[in-house]
Amino acid sequence: MIYVITLAIISTLGLFVALYLVKSNFTSPLSLHCFAWFLVTSTGLFAYDEFIEFPEISFYALMIWYTIVYIILITGELVSLKINSTLYYENREYVCGRYWIIVIPLSIYTVYEIYNVGNNGPASFLLNLRLANIIEDYEGEKFTLMTTVYPVLIAMFSIVCITERNKKNKYTLWLWMILFCIGTMGKFALITPILIFLVIREMTVGLNKKKLFFIAPAIIFAILFMHFMRMSSGESTTVSSVLGIYIYSPLLALSKLSELNTNGETGEYTFRFLIAVLYKTGLSSTEPVKTILDYVNVPVPTNVFTVMQPFYQDYSLLGVAFGAILYGVIYSTIYLLAKKGNPLALLIYASFAIGLFTSFFAETLITNLAGNIKVVICMYLLWRFTVKCKIKQ
Repeated sequence: MIYVITLAIISTLGLFVALYLVKSNFTSPLSLHCFAWFLVTSTGLFAYDEFIEFPEISFYALMIWYTIVYIILITGELVSLKINSTLYYENREYVCGRYWIIVIPLSIYTVYEIYNVGNNGPASFLLNLRLANIIEDYEGEKFTLMTTVYPVLIAMFSIVCITERNKKNKYTLWLWMILFCIGTMGKFALITPILIFLVIREMTVGLNKKKLFFIAPAIIFAILFMHFMRMSSGESTTVSSVLGIYIYSPLLALSKLSELNTNGETGEYTFRFLIAVLYKTGLSSTEPVKTILDYVNVPVPTNVFTVMQPFYQDYSLLGVAFGAILYGVIYSTIYLLAKKGNPLALLIYASFAIGLFTSFFAETLITNLAGNIKVVICMYLLWRFTVKCKIKQ
């Protein structure tokens, strides 16, 4: 328990410094980093007895990760402290194309795919939707168009959050995001568009912080509702255990990574993208490792191991330090450019912010690098060819 208490005190002080002394934005990298681990440690205090003893190696790993990322992010925050991003955007008006013409037929077909996949699988309707997205050799119907067009539509959605004049664009894209959330039955699909909206809103107009006290519980309720709705009929669990499994258990599971069978290659997780490229082009015979890992028991089964997983699994604590530096530099740089009025940097940061917000759960920035690159390319092309900027008089 002493490890959890220590981490809880550190994360609480870190969040206090970020929000009240440095006065960071609620959606800044520093705030998201602090809030993520505050959520873990506070959950751990209440769910401690339901899980294994807190591993010593998990304590050292988190101390290294939290400290290095915090130092880099707070340095970047202090550098950009006097920059008011809203001043850059209040004198500009961005107008985008009629995305709704494309989104409406895609939404109609997505409804058809959801109906088809949900009704043609081995389990219940909602569980079929989830299994179709996470199992490679799934025996039922799988999605084709919905997952393929996601990078384009998430790019459109992000752009529309900056260019809100066209209501048809806004409503149709929110509708598709809801359909995608239903189609995947996943937590990331629910949190990502909401976080993108909040990030862009705070950077361009400002955020009503009082509303966050209503939004945050609503998101947690929606996640819990989704979990219980997609459960198989034989499962039995409680709200507290679900929160513990999603929020607290990944940090415990980090200490169990040695139990998993791996190829034993150096850097197979950290540099998975490069290995995949070399394998696809025929320059290497080494296949990339799977992104969905096997389960370990803590004592409940879990197969997520926090943001530190690829770095720790490849290079132990030294890898954690390397990953922390990488994360800190990437997020701090993109956020600084966004605060200085670069709209493309704002779009990229908004779409990448989920990686920090859910860092207690899994690593998504590097592991899903191919998908992230697709999103960035779509954002650039759409912004370059479908968005016009008008200077307000």
